[in-house]
Amino acid sequence: MALITLPSAFKPRTCRFKESVTQRVNASPFAGSEQAIDLLNDRWIVSIETGPLSPADATAIEVFIAAMRGQTNTVALYHFARPIVAGTIAGAKTLSASAAQGAASVSITATGTLLTGDMIGVGGLLLMVAQDCTSSAGVITVPLTNRLRTALSSGAAVTTTQPTANFRLLDTSGVQNTRGWSPPVSFDFGEAIS
Repeated sequence: MALITLPSAFKPRTCRFKESVTQRVNASPFAGSEQAIDLLNDRWIVSIETGPLSPADATAIEVFIAAMRGQTNTVALYHFARPIVAGTIAGAKTLSASAAQGAASVSITATGTLLTGDMIGVGGLLLMVAQDCTSSAGVITVPLTNRLRTALSSGAAVTTTQPTANFRLLDTSGVQNTRGWSPPVSFDFGEAIS
């Protein structure tokens, strides 16, 4: 398995991030009760569409699709609509405490704010901020929409500019070659579980 570099021709026109939550729901046919169990294996599903492509860009995208070899290889992706946080976070940006697998928040050594929907990267995970949060005594406690798939160690670096996670190619429309240009290409990616 190799990490494939995203080609410069890959210019998303649309981008949709969707959180996929692994869960089991059981409903009683007699009592009308229901039980939902969160299995704590959240992952991102990303749908992207490029704009129309020049012949050179179409070739680069075609080569990229072939290099992905189905779901064999991975590519590092970030939220193209929100490549940097909207908050004012500053400082070293490291975890101030360890966080257990399944945790719904992390604590970051930094000053400033993070805003609802900001994306941060920690330990190979791409995490979404669940609500606005402000630093107190140099630490920001950050509630997350997605639960941690793996435990994170204190001191781990936190990325706020183009934070990435590795994704596998689930599906693509492929490149349709026409004279002088190619129509948009659509992609579906799933976050690689490591």
